[in-house]
Amino acid sequence: MKRLIVVVIMLVSLSANAQWIQYPLSYTGFAYTLGFYDVNRGLSFGHTMFPFNQNLYYTTNSGSNWVMANYPMQLRAFADVQYINANIVYAGGSENVVLKSSNSSRNDFRNFPKFLRERLLREGKREYSVEYKSAFIKSSDGGVNWQRGSEFDTLTGFITDIHFLDINTGYALIDSTMYGRTRFYKTTNAGTNWNMVCRIDTAEVDKMVFLDANTGIAKGYSWGGRIYRTTNAGVNWAIKEMPTQIDGLTFFNQSTGIAIGIQEAGATTKVYRTTDAGINWNVVYTNPGRQYQNIKAIPNTGTAFAVGNLIDTVQSMYGKITTLKTTNYGFSWVVKEFNPPSLMFGVGIADANNFFIGGGDVYGQAIIMKSTNGGNVFVNNSGSEIPSAYSLEQNYPNPFNPSTVIRFELSVVSDVSLKVYDVQGREVATLVNEKMNAGKYEVWFDALLGGSSRELASGIYFYRMVTDGYSETRKMFLLK
Repeated sequence: MKRLIVVVIMLVSLSANAQWIQYPLSYTGFAYTLGFYDVNRGLSFGHTMFPFNQNLYYTTNSGSNWVMANYPMQLRAFADVQYINANIVYAGGSENVVLKSSNSSRNDFRNFPKFLRERLLREGKREYSVEYKSAFIKSSDGGVNWQRGSEFDTLTGFITDIHFLDINTGYALIDSTMYGRTRFYKTTNAGTNWNMVCRIDTAEVDKMVFLDANTGIAKGYSWGGRIYRTTNAGVNWAIKEMPTQIDGLTFFNQSTGIAIGIQEAGATTKVYRTTDAGINWNVVYTNPGRQYQNIKAIPNTGTAFAVGNLIDTVQSMYGKITTLKTTNYGFSWVVKEFNPPSLMFGVGIADANNFFIGGGDVYGQAIIMKSTNGGNVFVNNSGSEIPSAYSLEQNYPNPFNPSTVIRFELSVVSDVSLKVYDVQGREVATLVNEKMNAGKYEVWFDALLGGSSRELASGIYFYRMVTDGYSETRKMFLLK
């Protein structure tokens, strides 16, 4: 007898005890691809637009500082990075053959939906791919210095993803012509030589996960979304048509995975879940007006995290940043939104507490944001000037409904606690609780503390900042 399983989706707006700290990078464009080995060591691959030029940074102190790495000239954009161990790192993408300084190709991918065309262009891809060729690079010192790997057997193309099973054996996806025709390659000597195994599809395939040496799942798109599955190490692939474009793919373990897609009509996000290693997929979450560009899971846990933006379907514009998180293998989801006007694409997960997202704008500054405990209140380092004293400013707007901004300044490195209390002195939210560098900061606080059952009532609230040798309390009004 078949059992009917009902999945209950829990939708949450903003949660307490969390924050995002913003770190601007020194170029205009996007921080697109993020990877972390541990909580301290990580990499950011990003690029400028028009012309496309790669910018590669590394951190050794959990994102507090980002340093430009040494890497080959003419790199264009990189779609994936993978740590093999603390020292060996591989990355796949493209390098420029022709460097164009303007966005002159307005009809790029003209047969695709508008949101998909824009995403491909931001990734550094064009319909006429003779501008670039595939690039595979390596580092043997944790990402500080990089060298080119071997050439592939195609001049044009873009390595859309890599997946290494160990230091020697790995796979690569290459979109090699203007029509897609994705090629699947394999190396058994750490990328020194690559052999083409097959052409997967005439559509573009741009993300894969191998569950073991033989079983792999990939995602791609043509007129709609597609999910691919192999059980013989990529020699053959079964194709499953999906009703939506698939933007993200990740797996918790060898059986359970998540795919995120977008339906152009109404820009509706759909989250699909599989529990049989990619054979069957069921919708477990739907939300209109959002596009999640990337999702990653912490292996062998139930936690997955996605980032993207709200979409104004009237003006075809991107709006607020939005994130989506599950901690129970996709049975329930937490969504949150905040206002910084940046497009977000990159996700890096250092551990269960430290999440990173990356993005920027075509004509704005590339940025990386870090959360240390969930990512549902936004903390922004709002300037490079070092204040002369501690201060806690009045929130704005005040009264507020439902969100407000609290600004504060630190003159020296300090342990900082910033909490919200009700009129009876009960703590209702912890906004900041960590050591922070000297600088000016702002916190986005929302009165929806994890769902309607915890929504704050109208009235007077107090927020109190305590640092090393300084404390101050201010009053604010929630008016509904």
